[in-house]
Amino acid sequence: MELEGMMESGVVVPEDANAFPEGTPCDPALVMLETERLVFRRFTDTDADASLLLDLNSDPEVMRYLGPFGGDSVEAYREHIRTWLPYYSSHAARGFWATYEKTTGFIGCLFIRPAPDYRFATEAGWTSPADLELGYRFKRAAWGRGLCTEGASALVRTAFEDPAIERVVAAALVPNRASTRVMEKLGMMRIREFELPGFSDPSAMYALSRVQHSLFAARAHRE
Repeated sequence: MELEGMMESGVVVPEDANAFPEGTPCDPALVMLETERLVFRRFTDTDADASLLLDLNSDPEVMRYLGPFGGDSVEAYREHIRTWLPYYSSHAARGFWATYEKTTGFIGCLFIRPAPDYRFATEAGWTSPADLELGYRFKRAAWGRGLCTEGASALVRTAFEDPAIERVVAAALVPNRASTRVMEKLGMMRIREFELPGFSDPSAMYALSRVQHSLFAARAHRE
């Protein structure tokens, strides 16, 4: 799906560079979508983008329920970004997205990718190519203001614009209630718990089918 098609299907691609906060890379070719308060763009294989991730993941509270990343240098993060680049060429609305609050700048990232790509897909039982995994990671300064729910909701909508997609799934450690509350606010249903190698706490799996999403969106519209 090209950007023009995304615009026709309801995904907004900003045309005015002045709509971006100072310092935000605003090459239209990098921008995937915009919400009321957020802008999403592709990560690039640059020191600048690697430094954004290094800073984000250097906060112990951000990483509390995620475990160590395993890299502590700009080059290590550039290597990681390189593994994301194929998503962008495979589908215009797949991949990892640098997320900017319009008034403050970079606040974290969200992603949506084929669920079998999850490193614990076997444990989660995510084997279907018709399922997409949703994930997010924000700076502490962005917590508690509904930004993650706003961004995740937009990604879920774009996911179901693809008729081949049957479900959006997500997982988080059971104690990570901030993360699972976002899933619940999106209308996702808790399916089960599963064990993760190397973690003492179990992970909770959530899922949202196409039908459930339609019903949830209709109910939210009435309210």
